[in-house]
Amino acid sequence: TRLLNEQRIPTRKQTGRWERSTVWAMLRNPAYKGAAGFGKTQTAPRQRITRPLRLRGGIASRDSAHHERPQDEWIAIPVPPIIDEQTFALAQERLEANKTHAPRRTVVPSVVQGLVSCANCGYALYRTSTRSSARTIYYYRCLGSDAWRRLGGPLCHSRPIRQDLLDRVAWTEIVKLLEEPGLIQSELDRRLAAARHIDPTKRREDGLRRDLARLQKSIARLLTAYQEDLLSLDELRHRMPELRRREYATRAELQSIADQTTDRTAYLRL
Repeated sequence: TRLLNEQRIPTRKQTGRWERSTVWAMLRNPAYKGAAGFGKTQTAPRQRITRPLRLRGGIASRDSAHHERPQDEWIAIPVPPIIDEQTFALAQERLEANKTHAPRRTVVPSVVQGLVSCANCGYALYRTSTRSSARTIYYYRCLGSDAWRRLGGPLCHSRPIRQDLLDRVAWTEIVKLLEEPGLIQSELDRRLAAARHIDPTKRREDGLRRDLARLQKSIARLLTAYQEDLLSLDELRHRMPELRRREYATRAELQSIADQTTDRTAYLRL
């Protein structure tokens, strides 16, 4: 990725810069060897909270997300190849080797890695280290503070945090939760309340309830007009079905929102 940016190789859109995720996806894409994939993703329970979700308070409107299927489940579609099978296979071998032998891979235990994010920009904290003659010191660093990741420089100016210091704070809070279970219930109640009032779901629910109230009033007025001989039976039969259809559709959508809220509640309680 750095080599592509240093040599100013243009991206597909001729703007921005090459990102590691883009290059990684290209190296794994079998379309380049002549076999495009169909049905590569599936809907499954959400596994992690992304930055956009953290910026909205960490509450999702649904507890599912799209995940990649195993490659043996993809439907292969023949397309013109750009590289041969051997070159593609070598790239896959190198990617697999990087998982085991990459310098960033470490088995040193970490308490909160993958669980904490920056309060300033919302990006996750990752672990890095510096080495002295006596020992290795580990830090948690904000992804948004890395200048090399973006053309415009860093998005955040948060400083790295010593791992041992942050881990100590985390353990202290964990002990508090174990000693006072009521704190867990309070946090659960807060998240459930946020899930019930999440936008845009809450706005949509309020709008549907207003629509339902108007439809019910219209139905009541039609019935009153018929009872008072202000409306003929034929007119009632002509106008009532559409109102009933809209009422049924509105109730069904409200029930769908209620079911989603129930699913979120069950998900949070897990």
